[in-house]
Amino acid sequence: MELALWAARGCLLLVFTHSVIGKARSRRAFAEFTDSVSALVPARRLPARPLAVLVVTAEAALVPALALPGLAAPTGVLVAGLALAAVLLAAFTALAVSAARGGNQAPCRCFGRTTTPLGAVHAVRNALLLAVAVTGLLATLSPEGPADPVAVATALLAGAVLGLLTTALDDLAALFRPLPRKETAP
Repeated sequence: MELALWAARGCLLLVFTHSVIGKARSRRAFAEFTDSVSALVPARRLPARPLAVLVVTAEAALVPALALPGLAAPTGVLVAGLALAAVLLAAFTALAVSAARGGNQAPCRCFGRTTTPLGAVHAVRNALLLAVAVTGLLATLSPEGPADPVAVATALLAGAVLGLLTTALDDLAALFRPLPRKETAP
């Protein structure tokens, strides 16, 4: 189970690092993210800007919580980080399902600039990432001795590759969409 934990850490660490960078790399990127939050979350429930700040702050807190335990922080930090990741991913999944069902065409600014509307593909992606976070949490319950460093590095790298594919999902999905038909003149 320790290798599953390292793979989950690698995946989630890459995903949330990319997410924070995409949303907070500039004022414009953060403003675009805040606009998408405003379009996706009714203002009567939560104001968009504080919610956007909360999301980016929580995601930024996850990066050291996933990276440091076992190196420079206690295991409890890792458990808290995985639990926070699970809560965020559950909320993101619910939001994507709601957007898909409601036909909301607001773009997903999950990893920065994109024109792809938040929808079913994102709901599936977030649900799979939620499963990764839960797997990581369950793996922390299994007391094991130290694993082979090569196996740990391989699991971490495999998780990072999965995370990289996850962050490129919009581009990968676009490869499989049908091309628009060109009309020919008679």
